[in-house]
Amino acid sequence: MTQSRLNDLLDKASKDTITISEVAEICGAALQSNSKHAKDIKDILTKLNNRLDTIEQKINYLYENNSPVFAAVLEDEKEDWKVLLFYSAVSAKLNLTLNGWSVS
Repeated sequence: MTQSRLNDLLDKASKDTITISEVAEICGAALQSNSKHAKDIKDILTKLNNRLDTIEQKINYLYENNSPVFAAVLEDEKEDWKVLLFYSAVSAKLNLTLNGWSVS
């Protein structure tokens, strides 16, 4: 239903000249609109649920394989320096990077 049609019907309702079939038209359009929005919401929730399942699987993999990864970044824009500390239990490596210079 277009907005102009709805406005016409609401105007008729305010003047008590609306018919039962026009009321049914409004109700039908409202139900159809709600149904479409409910379907859109359901699709979005399904996608979110699938993404959460994927994230949960990845987290479970990390826990099951005892492979935590830690990283820390410290930046000071005034002094123009950056420190990156990265540790991976999988590779048993610790990397330290300071202004592009790296130590493992």
